[in-house]
Parts: sequence; C-alpha cells; structure tokens
Amino acid sequence: MYSSFWGTCTKDKRGRAIWRMEYEELRNKFETEYKKPESQKVYRLRQQRAEHPFGHIKRNLMADHFLIRGLDGVKAEMSILATCFNLRRMMTIVGIALLKEILSGYSTNPAA
Repeated sequence: MYSSFWGTCTKDKRGRAIWRMEYEELRNKFETEYKKPESQKVYRLRQQRAEHPFGHIKRNLMADHFLIRGLDGVKAEMSILATCFNLRRMMTIVGIALLKEILSGYSTNPAA
C-alpha cells in the first residue's frame, strides 16, 4: 500500500525507508527539555561548578588519560590530580605566602 506522498520523495517502486535510532524519541524528549530556560539555568550552574575542575585537570595539568591501570591505581592517580587542583585553587584564593604559613602549622609527624 502506497501513501499519498508516493512519487514526491522517491520514484522507487519499493518506496523509501526511513531509519530511526532505537531511542530517538527519548533523545528528542531530552533535547526539548534541555532547551527550556530553566534547564539552561541548571546547565550553566553545572558548567561553573562541576565541569571546571575536570576541565582544569584535563587541559592545564595535561591529564587527558590515566597512566595507571586498575581501579586502585586510577583512584590514587585521581587523588593526586585532585590534590594538585585544590592546591592551585588555594594559591589563587589565599595567596602563596598565606598558604605556606597555614601549611607550616601542620605537623608531618603522625605521632605528634
């Protein structure tokens, strides 16, 4: 059975097949939700808070992939990267002199 549009888009006797992704309806729903003004507010806030550290670590610390394999190794490597990020932020916020003063008050001896 041919639709009333047969011959407009194709001259093929078998008609024309239109392929859709399995979850295209869900994708369209999320895209519509994303474009709403209230969703854009949330997205802008997320860009400021959550994405900044990962962007800094990836670009400025040049850590675009993990060097160590295995969950324990990746956790350790990410801890080091997060510490570097946090130290850099503290240097920016309070300054190096004050940070040195604050950190000099901490003992490196766990028994103390």
